[in-house]
Amino acid sequence: MGMTRREFALKGAAAAALIGGASGLTTAPRPAFASGDAAGAQTLDFKVLRDGSEIGSHRLQIRQDGERTLVDIDINLEVGVGPLVLYRYVHQNREVWEDGRFVRFESVTDDDGDEYAVTAERRGGDIVVDRKPAEDYRIDVPEVLPTSYWNEATVRQQVLLDTQKGRKMEVAVEDLGWDEVEAGGQMVRARKYRLDGDLRLTLWYDETGRWVKLLFPFKGSTVEYVMR
Repeated sequence: MGMTRREFALKGAAAAALIGGASGLTTAPRPAFASGDAAGAQTLDFKVLRDGSEIGSHRLQIRQDGERTLVDIDINLEVGVGPLVLYRYVHQNREVWEDGRFVRFESVTDDDGDEYAVTAERRGGDIVVDRKPAEDYRIDVPEVLPTSYWNEATVRQQVLLDTQKGRKMEVAVEDLGWDEVEAGGQMVRARKYRLDGDLRLTLWYDETGRWVKLLFPFKGSTVEYVMR
């Protein structure tokens, strides 16, 4: 029996921050790297593999704008057979940080035709989450971070904010010690962490705190990020 369209779909909490981009959503933030890299920016560029086969990319550009740090995220995945595309996921997100503290993100997602838009903004001690098509709400956890993973402080949180649907996600983090992983075409020493709870995935950060790898299981498959 052949696989159905939905059997190819990478849905669920772990996929929420891994794949993205906007199709037909007029509120999409425009990533700074869409028309070329900004001067002085740091770029993290991953190829995304499903059971060893490349299905797309996840690219981040981190740059300073005065006291602010701007992070533009662009993720595009396609699963298909030959020229036939069976599943497509596109997500764009812009984060704003000030003095090392997360203050806002705006994201749009086209999950194979299902569209989402989220704006999360710090107001006083709360994070106000405006999301479509779901209801808006507030999170009273001042240090909550988005599920974009580039900041190593992610692995020191117990609550994260899903950048696709704006959901509050509770996690437990286990430090698995030092490991050797491929990043940028060479083997690097990196700290390995396992997240469990509302998210189930593994993250690696090198000795400078740079995010260098991600892996998670999905319905019998393994999805892996390898830095280009």
